[in-house]
Amino acid sequence: MINTYRISLTLLLKLSKTKKTFICFNLEQDKITDFVLTNDLIRFRNKYNRFKLVEIIKHNIKNLTIEI
Repeated sequence: MINTYRISLTLLLKLSKTKKTFICFNLEQDKITDFVLTNDLIRFRNKYNRFKLVEIIKHNIKNLTIEI
C-alpha cells in the first residue's frame, strides 16, 4: 500500500538532511499540517495522528522527480 502526501519543499529538504529516526505528523486532506522529527516516538505518539520511519522516506526521495 502506497500512501501519498503533499509536503512543502522545506519539509522535503529537512527530511533529506535529518539524522532523526521518525517523523510524527498530522494529516488534513492528504497534506501534512503539523510535524516533528524525533528519535523518541513514545513521547510524541499521542500528540500526532501518524508516524513514519525517516529512512523509508529518504529512500523514496532519491527516486523523486519534480515537474514544473
